[in-house]
Amino acid sequence: GVFGKHLNNYNPTSLPPGIDRWLVNGGGDYYDPSFSWASQKGEKLSDVRFDNCTDDRGQRQPCYSTSVIGNASIAWIRDHLTSESLPLPFFAYVSVKAPHIQDGPGYPQAIPAPWYTNSTVKSRAPRTPNYNASCPNHHWVVRQQPPLTDLEAAKVDDLYASRLRTLLSVDDLVEEMVATLDEFGVLENTFILFTSDNGYRFGQFRMPQGKWHAYENDIRVPFMIRGPGIRPGTIRDDIIGTHVDIMPTLLGLVDAHTFSSSHQQQSVLRRGSSSEQQQRFNTSVPLTMDGSDLSSKFMYHETGNSDKLNYSGTARNTILVEIIGGDLIRYGHQEGAFNNTFRLLRIMDQTQPRGRRNLKYVEFTDCRHDWNFTQEPIEYELFDLDTDPFEMNNIISQVSQDLLTKLQHTLRRLFACKGRSCRDVVWDDTKTYIHVTET
Repeated sequence: GVFGKHLNNYNPTSLPPGIDRWLVNGGGDYYDPSFSWASQKGEKLSDVRFDNCTDDRGQRQPCYSTSVIGNASIAWIRDHLTSESLPLPFFAYVSVKAPHIQDGPGYPQAIPAPWYTNSTVKSRAPRTPNYNASCPNHHWVVRQQPPLTDLEAAKVDDLYASRLRTLLSVDDLVEEMVATLDEFGVLENTFILFTSDNGYRFGQFRMPQGKWHAYENDIRVPFMIRGPGIRPGTIRDDIIGTHVDIMPTLLGLVDAHTFSSSHQQQSVLRRGSSSEQQQRFNTSVPLTMDGSDLSSKFMYHETGNSDKLNYSGTARNTILVEIIGGDLIRYGHQEGAFNNTFRLLRIMDQTQPRGRRNLKYVEFTDCRHDWNFTQEPIEYELFDLDTDPFEMNNIISQVSQDLLTKLQHTLRRLFACKGRSCRDVVWDDTKTYIHVTET
């Protein structure tokens, strides 16, 4: 089942293969939202709008998007778990609009549910060291930013609080989802993954809001997972991953033994009520997928001592992040530009020496003329996040050509790779490359 936000302004016209229930939009409105809907294979999608909700006194109130999506997804799970004496495994994709803003002029905010409009939340956005900071050696969109006015700073705080209030409904959705799985006795046999599509800023680098830049507040997202074989409370801050890894990792999770480092196909048992009902399935990460199966890095295996865990899997120490830029003005500040199109290399590897183990290297181009980086980039940034976690100092002019060549080589390999070859690209500071200028 697929529920909620799917793609911005581009969704299929009929139920996709393998999907049994479909309630989808491109984000839409918080209040009285519309979706495309289908519930039978081969069925054409129809439009549906939710505008008939009432409060506990029977008075009309807006239908709230997060609640609609949550109720629809939980209802489908209930239907599935009660449809057979031995239900097949299921997959639910649940994506809500919260905490996005509701687009509009002026100072648009996120819109909480009517019952959370006046809820008490933190009312002041975090004043990190890069909040309202001038950084003249950064990309031009950053270095030309004027300081936040008092009004803009107040609107940033209002936005922060409004987003927190929308997340109260997400909390409700998660709580009810977990309770439903527990009610049907499948909670401990179900993987639940919680993540987001992007980070956000609240005044960092003098930009009031948004998510279109290369900095950690924009690109870092939560990734939380629970399920069989995952030790509660475990934090793996040494793992680096991105969205293209999610589907390979899900495939790894359904494999009872996880994939070996050589990507050999393994068999998996589908759990049943008795050994006679168990059936063997085969799973693998398709060679066309760019991402990596990270499941072996947070699944644990007992090693004789129940307190000693054995995490397997080969080291992965770098990822590619990229964006196509466009002109964008929000809260009176230019926050996006065509020449803010970038590709970046994010390196995290504690086995490397200081100055080489926690880096971010960024190349900028103008997508109107060179969207696929066939020419030399027009600007560069490099940050050492060990010494500069808030990315205040662009050190691109302070490091050796040898380091820059290695960074450029690794980034360009990741940018050009396809499928399985992407899994072989790692940051290796011991290798030597010849610097070649692109023409």
